[in-house]
Amino acid sequence: MSRNVAIMTPEGIARLTRSFEEVSAQPRALASSFYQELFAAAPRLRPLFPADMTSLQGHFEAALALVIRNLDELSALQDSLRELGVAHVHWGAKPEDYAVVREALIRAIRGTSSSWSDDLETDWRRAITAIAVPMLEGAAVHTAVVAEQMTEDLPGTDESS
Repeated sequence: MSRNVAIMTPEGIARLTRSFEEVSAQPRALASSFYQELFAAAPRLRPLFPADMTSLQGHFEAALALVIRNLDELSALQDSLRELGVAHVHWGAKPEDYAVVREALIRAIRGTSSSWSDDLETDWRRAITAIAVPMLEGAAVHTAVVAEQMTEDLPGTDESS
């Protein structure tokens, strides 16, 4: 279903790995910065999150670390990312939120990086998009399945017609 939106070069993967090591050196610092950026850009999203963000920040950083470790084989994460997209539907995420999240994460990484460059920004955009696209696909498939189930629940609906 998804195109390979993130054709990552070995050089790009190396830059991202180094960048992630730098910006994640202090536990929770990147996640804290990301959520500050996100809620500043889109305060309407704050109610979708718990009051105490400590646990969520840890999950966020662990998930990002998993993706960074698997940049050369992102296809292995596609099913998990699609399932994560379904979970985000249940949590209230909308398709348009993904672009807001990407920009907030870019700002957070840029703000915590001493080695930011145009190439690194391009690499991060590709990687974040490679995460978001299968999540959006999972959300879309889930939504289509729910719509189909609603249709099947209508009185007089006959699968044979």
